Amino acid sequence: MNRMLALLLAALAYTATGLYFVQPDEQAVVRRCGRALATPREPGPHFGLPWGLDRIDRYKPREVKLVTLGPLQLGGQAVGASEAQFLTGDRNLIHVRASVQYSIKEPRRYLYQASQVDAAVAKAGEATLTRVLASEAVDRSLTLGKQDLAVRTGNLLQDLADQYGLGIAIRSVDIGSVRPPVEVAEAFDNVISALRQREQQIYQSQSYASRSGAEARASAQRIRDEARAFRDGVLREAEGETARFEKLLAEYLLAPDLTARRLYLETIAETLPRFRSKLILDGGEGIDLSILGQEKR
Repeated sequence: MNRMLALLLAALAYTATGLYFVQPDEQAVVRRCGRALATPREPGPHFGLPWGLDRIDRYKPREVKLVTLGPLQLGGQAVGASEAQFLTGDRNLIHVRASVQYSIKEPRRYLYQASQVDAAVAKAGEATLTRVLASEAVDRSLTLGKQDLAVRTGNLLQDLADQYGLGIAIRSVDIGSVRPPVEVAEAFDNVISALRQREQQIYQSQSYASRSGAEARASAQRIRDEARAFRDGVLREAEGETARFEKLLAEYLLAPDLTARRLYLETIAETLPRFRSKLILDGGEGIDLSILGQEKR
């Protein structure tokens, strides 16, 4: 009786090994009899086959992993990848330190395709960086091409990781430092300084050209607007004069004498106030203008 109870308890204990928990920031892949199940287990309690039949491999799907390419100085010791000396397209040696960030894209490939994914990423990253730098000139690599190098390296590294079946997604490649060998560092620094000054002058020239062009376009638009306004004003004035003349012509055709006298009086009324001195004579009398010379001016 005691033996059966012990066997029953042992069977229950063995069966209980099929109970497992997945943490909130984790997922789990179940290997059942050595074969990985297609659907990962989400966070929470789960019950499967007892130990030996089910094996649980946990991973963090939202974790971003970091792999360093090149030397990373820590207390005088180089850790991380091997010494990062690369040859550029114009046959110059440069030292590069870069880092790769990746996340898990395909859990089963990530867990079972490679035994050490970080090491595979480091080697693939160095190979990809070697390929990219081999197509670049040293001046561009040291100055303005770091961002482009990072983007190209990330794209090629993703293709290589897919070929290897690592099951990862390359999030970013950061080119931390690019420096020449110590023996020629000063000469390269002078070149970099000259290139930066040139780029700064080019930028200032382009800014001045853009500003001058904008001011010239604004001035030209203002002149066009003023000319258009003047033209419209002259046209409206001419149209008004034309309409007034046509109206007067119609009145003159109906009553020539009356219209002529009215125009004469209107002209006199408009003209006389402009003169400081006036001399009014009756019709038929002579005109003596000598008194005008005695007027004080």
